[in-house]
Amino acid sequence: MLTGARLRRILGATVVALLVATLAATSASAQQAVIVVRHAEKADQTPDTALSAKGVARAQALAALLRSAGVTHIISSEFQRTRQTAAPLASALGLTVEQVPARDLPALVARLKALDPASVVVVVGHSNTIPPMLTVLGWPNTVDLHEGDFDNVFVLVPHPGQRASMVRLKYGQPTP
Repeated sequence: MLTGARLRRILGATVVALLVATLAATSASAQQAVIVVRHAEKADQTPDTALSAKGVARAQALAALLRSAGVTHIISSEFQRTRQTAAPLASALGLTVEQVPARDLPALVARLKALDPASVVVVVGHSNTIPPMLTVLGWPNTVDLHEGDFDNVFVLVPHPGQRASMVRLKYGQPTP
């Protein structure tokens, strides 16, 4: 029997997989889809803090959401909270989380360009690194993320020389 929560997880994962496939199909150059999320809730305000209990639950919700999205690579910053956010998905898919320094946007872009064009990549970043990351990947609109925003998923397909396609979704427990 399907519970409401299980049905929502199944539907959410299906929607993400369909969005990735649809957005990628519109790309003339078959660029990879890049799914960008912010790390989950932090335990405290120390510079390299771990996830809180809410954050661990959110990381598991992210894994449930993206398990069927065709993810081939996962990249996080060097911080504990981003690695812990990515860990349940990486474990479920048998992938290794690659690390790129949080403030090294050129290194992230170089890594994405080095991947197979059909790759589906999850990047786990920070509230202050995601907006410039989306801009560099071709999203021209301003994206505002606040300190308390943890429930956003940005599904982006870059189109070299053109505006990227992007869908912004929410997952897990809503953040205030």
